[in-house]
Amino acid sequence: MTTIAAEGSIVSEKAALRSAIKTALGKLEKPAIAASSEAILGHLKTLPCWSKSSVVSAYLSMPREAQTMPIMDALFTAGKRVYVPKVVGPDPSDMRMYQIESMGQIESFPLTKWNIPEPSLEAVLAAEDGTTTGDIDLVILPGCAFDARCNRLGHGKGYYDSFLKRCFAAAKARGNPIPVTVGICLEEQVVPSVPVTDHDVPLDFVVTPEQVFANPLTR
Repeated sequence: MTTIAAEGSIVSEKAALRSAIKTALGKLEKPAIAASSEAILGHLKTLPCWSKSSVVSAYLSMPREAQTMPIMDALFTAGKRVYVPKVVGPDPSDMRMYQIESMGQIESFPLTKWNIPEPSLEAVLAAEDGTTTGDIDLVILPGCAFDARCNRLGHGKGYYDSFLKRCFAAAKARGNPIPVTVGICLEEQVVPSVPVTDHDVPLDFVVTPEQVFANPLTR
């Protein structure tokens, strides 16, 4: 069990790592990020969970991270149902999943202050939250840093931690398998060890431009 003192130290380590990763990503050029993103897609397509999935939660990317527009295009081409996240409030449970229908719809979304295309708050609140359906069978998620044991460092808000708990619970309630979780990242985001506490749950896979890490405890 992680002690209070140890948790405080881990919080500091996480903050320092987030700062270091942000600096590293800020030095990358767009062509390099684009090439790396295509390589990530190639690795994703080799995973059995890609071909077996039918309902996918993915995300719309910021400029300085693995780009997901190629992934979105591939998901639609494969005929999958696709959800993307939208934060509707300050609480960790305030991230909903909104179903999108096409690349054209994504391109019509306005950009946020982080240059992310996002659906409007009104549209998301009026639609069914995909988190609660129990149908999602694959989650492709972002992060700040990852390691070879499939540990993930998020951005510190807890939105994805809450979403995964609720998404897993909904799947179990429907009698469905819990979704496969796949983190994607650039090589600059892979570190020897992500600082974790007892509350941090590793992913099933982490996909980078150069390799795929699989969690031996889950897959």
